[in-house]
Amino acid sequence: MIEDRTWERLGALSGLGFIVLTLLATFLYPQQPRVDSAPAVTLAWVHNHRTGIQTGMVLGLFGAALLFWFIGHLRHVVHDEGLSPIMFGSGIGVAVLSAIAALPIGLLAFMDAQGGVTNPDVVRMLGDLNVVLFATISAATMVFLIALGSVMVQREFVAPWLGWVSLLAAVLNGISIVTSMTFSTYHGAAWSVPGWGAFIGTMLVILVVSVSLLRTRAETPHHPSAMAAAA
Repeated sequence: MIEDRTWERLGALSGLGFIVLTLLATFLYPQQPRVDSAPAVTLAWVHNHRTGIQTGMVLGLFGAALLFWFIGHLRHVVHDEGLSPIMFGSGIGVAVLSAIAALPIGLLAFMDAQGGVTNPDVVRMLGDLNVVLFATISAATMVFLIALGSVMVQREFVAPWLGWVSLLAAVLNGISIVTSMTFSTYHGAAWSVPGWGAFIGTMLVILVVSVSLLRTRAETPHHPSAMAAAA
């Protein structure tokens, strides 16, 4: 029978696993061409990097699966009656939307492997959908980071400084909602800063929380169960 201590360790490790798989999925292939690029450019990008894109989509889905586990573990260890349910609900939303976000480009790569896409409108639609879906993830992530950050700022979990980082990342996610939904043409590299800041901030928060949970479990004395003690 698996002990509670082992489940808690696995819960913390799932956060680290999510980060590793997400980073691999993000940087395994070059970023998508500009949002206003011609469909032929997007299709050439998919064709030239199809193996990397498909691998990245698979890793991203496994990462989303680990995020489900990690969010469930946070629900177990965070005991704030007001914020814990909000953190749990929004965190599940992030995991679901992250999995869905793998579909547009994954579908383009799948169709390219079948012989290519002949309709440029389909290419444009799937490429744009990949950008717009980022806004939905940002919305759920913003709520998750606000709830988690508020718990930490109140000194109920991990550390207050990480709570402020979480709240800052939430603001950047809020900006990303607007840019992802409204910037249908390229507005310059500077506008990518909020998006990357939101991504890095979210990864940093989950990383520190995961490491903190691992350290806490490692430092907690192990108490055998009453049944084991009696045996």
